[in-house]
Amino acid sequence: MLMIQVLIENNLSLQTLKSGGNSPPLVAEHGLSFYVTKDGRSLIFDTGKSGAIVKNAAELGVDLSQAEALVVSHSHYDHGGGLRALAEEAGFQGPLWTGPGFFDAKWSDESPQPRNLGLDVDQAFLESHGIRCKTLTVNKTGSIQEILPDMYILGNFRRTHGEEIIAKRFIVERGQSQKAVSREVDDFRDEIALVIDFKKGLVVIAGCAHPGLMNMLDTAAEVFQKPLYAVFGGSHLVEAEEERIIKTREYLKKSGAALIALGHCTGPTAYDKLREELPVLQALFTGAQFILE
Repeated sequence: MLMIQVLIENNLSLQTLKSGGNSPPLVAEHGLSFYVTKDGRSLIFDTGKSGAIVKNAAELGVDLSQAEALVVSHSHYDHGGGLRALAEEAGFQGPLWTGPGFFDAKWSDESPQPRNLGLDVDQAFLESHGIRCKTLTVNKTGSIQEILPDMYILGNFRRTHGEEIIAKRFIVERGQSQKAVSREVDDFRDEIALVIDFKKGLVVIAGCAHPGLMNMLDTAAEVFQKPLYAVFGGSHLVEAEEERIIKTREYLKKSGAALIALGHCTGPTAYDKLREELPVLQALFTGAQFILE
């Protein structure tokens, strides 16, 4: 059995909102975090933007200290901002798996000044709290690493869908441990996804899918040579033109996936457009639980 619990998402369920009160039991924030359990083995995927991951986990009966691994898809604050709370409050001491260049500074070029999109912790802080930092070795397109039985991180995605354009406002500063620092448009070569080799097909969990959701799913199918069964996470269609949204919708329809649950950076406009012809599409919200058997 595979269980995917949403610890952090932008939205709360309609039922929670209707319950009233000034302090809902769960916190929604601009971020994403999942707790994934398969056959008794568990991991955390992304941490949201704040310490809300610890509060929500407690409300949902999830003991974060029992997770055997942590995966953070990329180092934007809305995916890795909960790392400090996870280290200081939750007692998690497993390995952190990331893509190469995870600790490089990330920015958004905006007016009147650039906005910091990065983290408030570094490798030294995490390791001082017992969290060992491990990096996916990227030696070919579609590099993988099994981190728990049948659970893999996947990176270095094939970029074949030209419409999956990354906004030029995203900036990365590389080589910070050296004297020369290069400031360039971020191609998100550090971004990774979680791929679960499930009996019914591949289950893919993406953070923001900056490299392109279709690119990422193509790479997973090519590497594992298995059909797609389910997709969870963000798609970064919030800034996409309608043409790209429709192409993504057609791609997902043809994939044959039995379950697609998208949220976070998908955006309401893109979600509604996808929903028009994707009956398997479901919304993500804080506290949602998906059980796959």
